[in-house]
Amino acid sequence: MGNPILSDDGFGLAVADRLRALPLPDQVQVVESEVAGLRLLELMRGFDKVIIVDALKSGRTPGDIVRYEGKDFRGGHRYASAHSIGLTSVLELGEELGYEMPVEVVAFAVEAEDVETFGERLSPPVAAACDTVLGLIADELGISLE
Repeated sequence: MGNPILSDDGFGLAVADRLRALPLPDQVQVVESEVAGLRLLELMRGFDKVIIVDALKSGRTPGDIVRYEGKDFRGGHRYASAHSIGLTSVLELGEELGYEMPVEVVAFAVEAEDVETFGERLSPPVAAACDTVLGLIADELGISLE
């Protein structure tokens, strides 16, 4: 996930590009998204496991990586706007609608240095986190990147 023209906010998309270039098992799909909120519902339907890669600003050191699971998003806020609906609400709504939703959701979030400057380059600490996140994704999928 991310925005390719807001510096570090493009982290998830950069990781997706690198993943797509690797030999992946047939059952693994790499999907890029510049959207969040309710539109995630359609992207997540029908998968057993979803791994989300994104950038965040939380006060950590730029380049730090945090792993979240779907249960970590439970109990989040509910919003009136479909654009700002959280991951918890997306998962709950999909289940309520009877959609086949993922059993497992994992998110890797890298602490961004800059998500406000227009630019297509990642800051050095965020760019350096790409290899680490690729390895973490491979571990999640039980595959080798070699």
